[in-house]
Amino acid sequence: LAERMAAGVPAGVYGIEHMAAVTFTRKAASELRGRFHLALENQLREVDRIRDHVERALARQRLEGALGNLERFFAGTIHSFCARLLRERPVESGVSPGFTELDEVQDLELRKRTWRDFVTSTRSAGDPDMMALLDADVRPKDLDAAFATICLHEDVEFPAGDAECPDPKTARRALEKFWKELQKHLPSDIDPATTCKIQKAAWEFRRQLDVSKYRLDRRTAMASLLTTWDCESKIIQKWWADAPAEKKRLRDLIKALHEAFCADTVSLYLSQWRQYVYRLSVTLLTRAREYAARERRRLNALNYGDLLILTARVLRENSAVRQALQQKYRHLFVDEFQDTDPVQAEIVFLLAAAESADDVSASTSATGGADWRSVPLRHGALFVVGDPKQSIYRFRRGDNDIYNIVRGRLS
Repeated sequence: LAERMAAGVPAGVYGIEHMAAVTFTRKAASELRGRFHLALENQLREVDRIRDHVERALARQRLEGALGNLERFFAGTIHSFCARLLRERPVESGVSPGFTELDEVQDLELRKRTWRDFVTSTRSAGDPDMMALLDADVRPKDLDAAFATICLHEDVEFPAGDAECPDPKTARRALEKFWKELQKHLPSDIDPATTCKIQKAAWEFRRQLDVSKYRLDRRTAMASLLTTWDCESKIIQKWWADAPAEKKRLRDLIKALHEAFCADTVSLYLSQWRQYVYRLSVTLLTRAREYAARERRRLNALNYGDLLILTARVLRENSAVRQALQQKYRHLFVDEFQDTDPVQAEIVFLLAAAESADDVSASTSATGGADWRSVPLRHGALFVVGDPKQSIYRFRRGDNDIYNIVRGRLS
């Protein structure tokens, strides 16, 4: 990457003030800057080999100018690059130019604090969403990991759906009917060593029923009881009878009984129950994410996700800003592109897009902005380096599909 950038300077292809190199880590950015500096000096030492004296003079002038203005060359992470772009256009981006960048540790601490504050305030205020979630026996602590996930995907909308809570009374009648019939065929004493899933479920159900028999009209109690029967409709015959004929009879009878109960009651109730709990959880988590975003704005602080999303939004929706930044950053170099996520790809593609003053308005769609997957690219504006076999950051939204899309467009 450094050699390619340096080789383009004496030829007049690249101007130092119009170049930006994006790397995955600060350490890699520092190393790239040092290598680029050395490569420029090597180019300067080799400039006397150019035979044409005019070309030689121009090449020397360009190299000396680049070395003398090396501070104007940007090399850094995608997040530091986005912070730079936002500070150049704070009004259009809707940020204060003096914002603070939160690193991962600071963002984690703030996210945990805002989640605790949100939970405390909603519980003390008797918030309907929080009360409904607690009534479903879901503790806020159970959603800690889910809150981290939903905050990591700040640009993603999670549809909560409109599922209503299932009726436990209907399920109770079906459960009592099933249990009454099953008990007729169960052994009087279930062997503790049994490996039959139906018998294991029956043993567990008896224990649960002793605890929950006065709470069967509660939705959570019914969901717990039905979950016990959410198993395979297959018996192990040796635990049910000794005679071969009786074994086969019970096999067919229990299988049909359990399958019908699962299809008509267990699957339907649990599916609706899980969708209901999902709706409650996602609704509350989305509100908590918005609460955390408001807290960051109050503190005038942006995390890595904010930097990416705000930059992508202003480039997508503001054609004047997009064109101005395209003119400033005419040549983009991206390392480790296999670990690039969709928002990062959108940013570099919009900066490398081919637009003129005549088609600024046309490049913005009626649905909210330019689509990076279809914008034409300027010749030589984007150079990426990546190897899909080395993609190791999928947990941080690194996406091989994005790499393949980009490779297809550039090839």
